[in-house]
Amino acid sequence: MLSELSDPQHRDTLYLTMNSLMGAATGLLFWLVLARVLALPPTEVGYGFAVIGLGTMVGVLGKGGLDTALIRNVPRASWREGRRLLVFAVLSGTAVVILLTLAFALGSQVWFAIPELSVHGWLLVAGLGALLVITWLQDAHFLAEGHARSIFQRNAVFSGARLLLPVPIVALSLAEPVPLAWGLALLVSALLALSFAKGDPLRDGEPVPRSRFLRSAFRNVTGSTAEFLPGLILAPLVLAVDGPEAAAYFGIAWTGASLLFLVSAAISRSALNRMVKSGEHGRPDAIRRASRQLLALILPATIAGIILAPLLLSVLGPDYAREGRLPFTILAMSTLFVAPAYLYLGLLRATERPKPLIVFPAAMMVALLTFAPLIGLYHGAVGVAAAWLIANVPFGVYAAYRLHQETQEVNPHVSPDPDRRHHHAE
Repeated sequence: MLSELSDPQHRDTLYLTMNSLMGAATGLLFWLVLARVLALPPTEVGYGFAVIGLGTMVGVLGKGGLDTALIRNVPRASWREGRRLLVFAVLSGTAVVILLTLAFALGSQVWFAIPELSVHGWLLVAGLGALLVITWLQDAHFLAEGHARSIFQRNAVFSGARLLLPVPIVALSLAEPVPLAWGLALLVSALLALSFAKGDPLRDGEPVPRSRFLRSAFRNVTGSTAEFLPGLILAPLVLAVDGPEAAAYFGIAWTGASLLFLVSAAISRSALNRMVKSGEHGRPDAIRRASRQLLALILPATIAGIILAPLLLSVLGPDYAREGRLPFTILAMSTLFVAPAYLYLGLLRATERPKPLIVFPAAMMVALLTFAPLIGLYHGAVGVAAAWLIANVPFGVYAAYRLHQETQEVNPHVSPDPDRRHHHAE
């Protein structure tokens, strides 16, 4: 056990997994505080969940592949150059968030999946998106510097603030209390994370041209966004086809299932970091370790979550338990296919394979956007959850097959995999 903790990949995976579990668990507690302690009606909870979903969506799009670009370039740069890359990435991502929010606000009257928001609401969407870009890129920089513990510390601050802030905000009757509390918690964690910066300012390294950095980010846009963007589309979709109450029930089910998704993503990010640092020869071992971690954590957690779902959801009230149980069960089952897909996306991002890195996530989005509106229109939140599962099955199976191929020993007499012919050497 001690030898595993001394291994960088296991140590990073441990911190990232604890970070994901803590974030998702306190996310559930956040909704519990709103629904039970502060007694916000389901309509307001569902509307707030949709606003947070929209803010997260523009944040994911604004971040794009900048986090992966940091992971790839910071270890080779000097400490000061790595800090400059972080600032450059934050400014670039924030600018994209502002432009996207303006575009979505102008198009909100014709795009049915986006609820009509006031100017104040759209400002919150932009603020949430920008703060998420800042904190996600801070985390990527910490990981690139080998300080996964700092990611856990920042998220601990965010989680604590997220649980405490709703009480005074609701007591003061401030507008949009749900996204406002979420955004202020992000702001507090981002400011305190500035004191977590570590590294040796004297570390030597090569300069990183900004054009090369942006090219690396652009090649990883689809792989980075594919982990989160499909799920973010679902909450506004449920709001559109089944109303704010259904959005609240689905949002709670999604938050619970996201415990499993986030653990899968954490293992994938740890494997990505190890694959980048160890190079081609260490890649199969990184995949095998990540696969063992997924089997050890995800499978039993999925079974336990499905069994305990009625009990866990009943804490928020009988309506949440009744309406959220089936969507949660379907979403939890999808983790068995989401987990290998996340790990395969990590492999594609580590090797920067241009064609599959675009085709794989794009095809997944097309499948989801095809099934979710059609099934959700007739079966509401349950239909949207079923569409998520249906869309992920073929990609999860294919990802597991490709990962298995990657872990096989390379035969020098066999021609290389065609996907590997166009690696970028950055």
